[in-house]
Amino acid sequence: MKKIHAFLIACFVSIYTNIAFANFVADEDYVVLEKPVKTVTGDKVEVRELFWYYCPSCFNVEPAIENWLKKIPSSAEFVRQPAVFSERWKNGAIFYYVLEQLGELDRLHGALFDAIHLHKTPFIDQEDFVDWLVDLGVDEKRANNVYKSFSVRMKLNKSKLHTVKYKISGVPTFVVNGKYLVDSKHAGDEERLFEIINHLIKKEAQ
Repeated sequence: MKKIHAFLIACFVSIYTNIAFANFVADEDYVVLEKPVKTVTGDKVEVRELFWYYCPSCFNVEPAIENWLKKIPSSAEFVRQPAVFSERWKNGAIFYYVLEQLGELDRLHGALFDAIHLHKTPFIDQEDFVDWLVDLGVDEKRANNVYKSFSVRMKLNKSKLHTVKYKISGVPTFVVNGKYLVDSKHAGDEERLFEIINHLIKKEAQ
């Protein structure tokens, strides 16, 4: 009897989940881009997050992203991209690409969010950021060279162009397979946001 009861509950949950997914509506729960943007993940469904280190909402959603990444569908690949709306947003993008080129993203991405939002660390210029990196064990000369490198500047310029291409109005915004925009404004809350992302991954993987 207990086995039958458990089976019925499982069936109910499955049916309810499928109905919930089926109810996701374009332009209500997510936005369809007028012109799809080329992806970089090959056969995988690209899920791209556009963010800014100084954005409180980006900081707040980061734990949910890390949790989702532990169970990301095998058909998808996650890509981060700093958004650049104006000159004021440049430093956030530079910090990201410096960490990337130094091979320190995995170790220091979350730490940088914490430094800005929890510890209120002022990053006014290159010296401030490099000093922070040095305190965390990064070689000072290498950090300064990477900060001023041509490759970081090129990636910064690409971020500016991509921010325009996706036609986003704020961050964090998630772009699924270069076709669909998902954000908290449309999704309503974090849990539903990732349900919509998973739904779109499944739709694109078919």
